[in-house]
Amino acid sequence: MLRRTFYSILTCALVAALTIAACDSGNDVVPPTTPIMASEWVDAANWDTATTVEVSMVETSATEMSFSPNNLSFEAGRPYILRITNAASNSSKHYFSPEGTSFYQAIATRKVQTAEAEYKAPYFDAVELKLGGTLEIYFVPVIAGTYDIICTITNHTSYGMTGQAIITGGEGNQLNLEVAADFNTALLTDERRSGGHAVWTNATETTVGMAEASDSYAFVPPDLALTAGVGYRLLLDNPSDNAEKHYYTAADFYQTVVLRKADDDNAEIKVPYFKAVELLIGGSTTLFIVPTVAGTYDVLCTIPGHAELGMTGTITVGASP
Repeated sequence: MLRRTFYSILTCALVAALTIAACDSGNDVVPPTTPIMASEWVDAANWDTATTVEVSMVETSATEMSFSPNNLSFEAGRPYILRITNAASNSSKHYFSPEGTSFYQAIATRKVQTAEAEYKAPYFDAVELKLGGTLEIYFVPVIAGTYDIICTITNHTSYGMTGQAIITGGEGNQLNLEVAADFNTALLTDERRSGGHAVWTNATETTVGMAEASDSYAFVPPDLALTAGVGYRLLLDNPSDNAEKHYYTAADFYQTVVLRKADDDNAEIKVPYFKAVELLIGGSTTLFIVPTVAGTYDVLCTIPGHAELGMTGTITVGASP
């Protein structure tokens, strides 16, 4: 009853804000008739009361593998933290990937977080846990259904690494993932998203650090010059002697690149594009990108006050030769 009431209150708050539906006595919910923004679900949730669900990647033998537990149940409208761990004693990295209809597109995601960084995107395509790696997915389930989860590494599915994520309640819900209207969806099927593409053979390594002084902050270097069509491994680094975490936010730029993945010490993250990447103190991550559109893009740290202290910059993309 408590969960049903919580969901009713949450949905009523969203519906009232958007004036698209109504609640009756407080226990029954009239399903929304138009999609609710993912950010509305995230903002309405009380993250202090989020339920943590833990999944381990288990290797019983070289040919026996599983998710534990392999059947997950979530209630629409409630905030969750899904913590996924791949033990250091395992022998292989493992994916937690949707098969068929995407679980990741049925949830409103606040962020994916590792010990290195926080990643924000309209939705996530897949996450891969390295040996000893842990990540957390902060989300609100929205669209009811049963969603298959697999590890996409060769043979791992046949070895037993499969599962299901079930979302109950919220029948009739629709979800607007807030993908940018001008996002070029052809980037999602670009062959350069594959690690086997020749563009990664001679990819250029570029580093941006986060610097702090008593009265100023900065990206080092503040300005990047890249070339369209060239593969880059862009390392973002926030040194451990810094006092604060920092964002590297370049939303307009991120929407124009072929993004293979983000890669840190715990996990690989695959998304259509990033909205923002935040580096925790001592954290670093590498973005595997191919710029596609020439132009100059603004970069800033979106933590209040950091841009005013100087943490801004540009990314200039020149036309391919």
